[in-house]
Amino acid sequence: MKITLTMHLHYTKYHWDDEGNFELYPCQFDDNEDRSYVGERQVEIEVPDNYDPRAQKIAALEKKKQQVMADFQNTITEINAKISNLQALEYTA
Repeated sequence: MKITLTMHLHYTKYHWDDEGNFELYPCQFDDNEDRSYVGERQVEIEVPDNYDPRAQKIAALEKKKQQVMADFQNTITEINAKISNLQALEYTA
């Protein structure tokens, strides 16, 4: 299946580059010393007919879940260490 996207073409050349590059973005950026707007272009892209993003989304959520669980475990470890330190102190009034 082919889809058509409206893209914005910019020419970018940084002071350290020997040559500039043309770059496509989904939005138009303001001109600055390094980048200038060339114009709007229609770009046709071939996308698989059976493309289904669910597997990629599930993988991203699983990765995020693992990070949240690791962060949670680190917080629990820190709290337990503080509790242990408090319990090890001798209290004198």
